[in-house]
Amino acid sequence: MTETATALYDFFSGFGIPAYLQDNIPDNAQMPYITYELIEPEPLATALLNASVWYRDTSVMAICAKADEIKAAIGNGVSLPTPSGVVHLFREKNSPFGRIMNDPNRETKRALFALLIHANTD
Repeated sequence: MTETATALYDFFSGFGIPAYLQDNIPDNAQMPYITYELIEPEPLATALLNASVWYRDTSVMAICAKADEIKAAIGNGVSLPTPSGVVHLFREKNSPFGRIMNDPNRETKRALFALLIHANTD
């Protein structure tokens, strides 16, 4: 699972804003940032993985631009090499890739992504 954790962290940290496991956000973290689940499916199986981008803004333009950047990086699927194999991320074809979620704080913007993960690591 360590290789999958490293691959996901490296991928989600590559967009110019901090990335954190969804339940491990530092108390002093300031938006924008990305959160993601750490899931490792059985070899040759796939699982649903959710990730989110968080912004503090009154407009959706910045968060939509970051969502477009992530969507382009994934494309039709992205391979994340690991020392003993590979982790693949795909866009879920049977549901929307991303959607803007409501938050009680009108200045908090969240884009939620539905991805499929396939991990073939030791």
